[in-house]
Amino acid sequence: MKWFVSALIILWLPGLLPAQETGCVSGSCLDGTGKYVYENGYVYQGNFVDGKRSGLGTLNTPDGDKYDGMWENDVFHGQGTYTWADGSKYTGEWKNGVQDGYGIYFYTNGDKYTGYFVNNKFHGKGKYTWADGTVQEGIYENGAFKE
Repeated sequence: MKWFVSALIILWLPGLLPAQETGCVSGSCLDGTGKYVYENGYVYQGNFVDGKRSGLGTLNTPDGDKYDGMWENDVFHGQGTYTWADGSKYTGEWKNGVQDGYGIYFYTNGDKYTGYFVNNKFHGKGKYTWADGTVQEGIYENGAFKE
């Protein structure tokens, strides 16, 4: 009889747990401000234009990553900050979903890069500062120090 009751509870229990609602859960996710929960667990709260993320908004991932900043046509575009769950962070300019323009990248070990990015890579004038205070300043190309 115990196994029957246990099996019954196991089969019945999932029906008691609330399913996470997905889709537009509050506000206006067409034109205006709203909150949208995606099936993969991502949650966006912010501005929408024609059903796309546009303007100021925040995206949280189930892994603990977070983007807070400007959007255009459903991608990061303009000023914004992306913080990874491990504590590393980029704050600066985004273009069409990638780091592009002036920004600062903070590493979890205390290192920091301040300068220009193109397509998610250090590119142009920049300064890399190690946690111990050592500095490398100059021109970077495709992620590597050039001069």
